[in-house]
Amino acid sequence: ICLGNLALIYRSQGEHKEAKAHYQKALKVAREIGNRRSEGVNLGNLGDLLLEQEHLNPAESCLRDAIAICDTSYPIAAGAFRGSLALLVAKKGELDEARGILSAGEPQIRGVYRWEFVKFLCKKAQVFQLASDSEGAAAALNEAEELSQELEVLPGSELRLLLDQTREIIAR
Repeated sequence: ICLGNLALIYRSQGEHKEAKAHYQKALKVAREIGNRRSEGVNLGNLGDLLLEQEHLNPAESCLRDAIAICDTSYPIAAGAFRGSLALLVAKKGELDEARGILSAGEPQIRGVYRWEFVKFLCKKAQVFQLASDSEGAAAALNEAEELSQELEVLPGSELRLLLDQTREIIAR
């Protein structure tokens, strides 16, 4: 868990090489001790990192494996990772599959982990934008913005930056 948390810190600081190395170390330990939940979370987070770097094929593999593990060990995380996977497959042009992945993930995370749900909604907005559904994109972003106000998301925070980035993507 500590190695995964260190990876998150490195990732937030833009040190992707260090983040990847720490996710891989965390995965090794989780597998050695048989901690499936930790394995799933670190696989998903590694997939998110690879998606940020536009390494779509390895990201997809990590995310699909993470979802398979987390569906039974940590469904909230499976929902969050489905948001990432939906964005990834939408970027590959597989828009119907992306919508299906969103539909499967949303009930797993809605109302349970609100911070991660805001991230999910941002990814949903981007998927709808890629699908040329500006109304759907705007609705998802508006819901994310409303929830972020309830959560009192601070300017400059990672979540605020994601909301701003999503707003810019949709404005294009």
